[in-house]
Amino acid sequence: MLKNFWYACEFSSEVTDKPKQVKIFDLRFVLYRTFEGQVVALKDQCPHRGAALSLGWVKDGCIHCPYHGWKFQADGKCTEIPANAPETSISKRARVDSYSVREKYGFVWLFYGDLVEEDRHPLPTLPEYISGLHPVYYECTENANYARIMEANLDFAHVIAVHKKSFGQRIPLHKTIKYKVEEDEFSGVATVNYDSLGNSKSLLNFLLGGRPQMNSRLSFFLPNFTLSEISIGRNNGFDMKFVILVAHIPLSDNTTLIKRVLYRNFLTFPWLDNFFRKLDYKLAEEDASVVATLHTQTMPRISQEIHVAADALALSYRKLWQKYLEMGWGTDVSVGKSASSNGHSVEVSTSLVK
Repeated sequence: MLKNFWYACEFSSEVTDKPKQVKIFDLRFVLYRTFEGQVVALKDQCPHRGAALSLGWVKDGCIHCPYHGWKFQADGKCTEIPANAPETSISKRARVDSYSVREKYGFVWLFYGDLVEEDRHPLPTLPEYISGLHPVYYECTENANYARIMEANLDFAHVIAVHKKSFGQRIPLHKTIKYKVEEDEFSGVATVNYDSLGNSKSLLNFLLGGRPQMNSRLSFFLPNFTLSEISIGRNNGFDMKFVILVAHIPLSDNTTLIKRVLYRNFLTFPWLDNFFRKLDYKLAEEDASVVATLHTQTMPRISQEIHVAADALALSYRKLWQKYLEMGWGTDVSVGKSASSNGHSVEVSTSLVK
């Protein structure tokens, strides 16, 4: 796990005045929203006996421990111990670690690390046109490593095989996929244009006619966020656009909580949202079912595998990832253990995609 990064960790709509546990590997955080609407993030562990604060309650912007009712401010300082008389002083050790959080693009972002604010990298900047598209939200869990699933979202070539039963068979074959990657210190982006999609009696051909062209622009933002921009059309003044934002939240080396937002600019009737949700979920499952079988789930070194030109974007991601590990930005979080005194079961909703 990398430190000193902003982690997209939850949908903004899921954070209310009821405490919610968020897990990143074996680190557990509690999120809640104050009366003013501000999101607070604390370590999900009371310093008294180690109870999960996420099982407690929020009142007047403060969270109360479910075990003995200790009261903690948004900065983690304990301000009340019910078992003590009001005039009793409270130890400075009676505090909980607090974390910086921001909200953007429908997600809560949590900063994990020790960099001062002015040295932290900014949150991703996404194209403005996305805000004008119709969104659909959902989440699911996958039995695969988060970094390996991210790689699948950065792969221009896998569609002809992984997705051959859904839409990949319509992608032109026997064409060298070569492109330029634009990258900075924390992100990378690349674009591939496909000459045309094959003929079929599909919804795409019905709406657009003939053999539509496809433009695919894929981006990653360390440590766990990807953006897919897909445009399909025939240069006739209208392109069907799909935009997919994905937060890959590592629960363990082999388990990832996926939070996805699918945007579209066509057939935006709300009653069709579930259709597109199921469609996107199907494609995500096609990726995950293959990624889960990879011999090495944790990210291997670049020299340990064979690469071709089509892998350039994923290699950019790996190089940056490896760069920060070598800088000492890796953590010693134990991902092989599930035991933590404040861990309690988290219900993951997949009802939206059934």
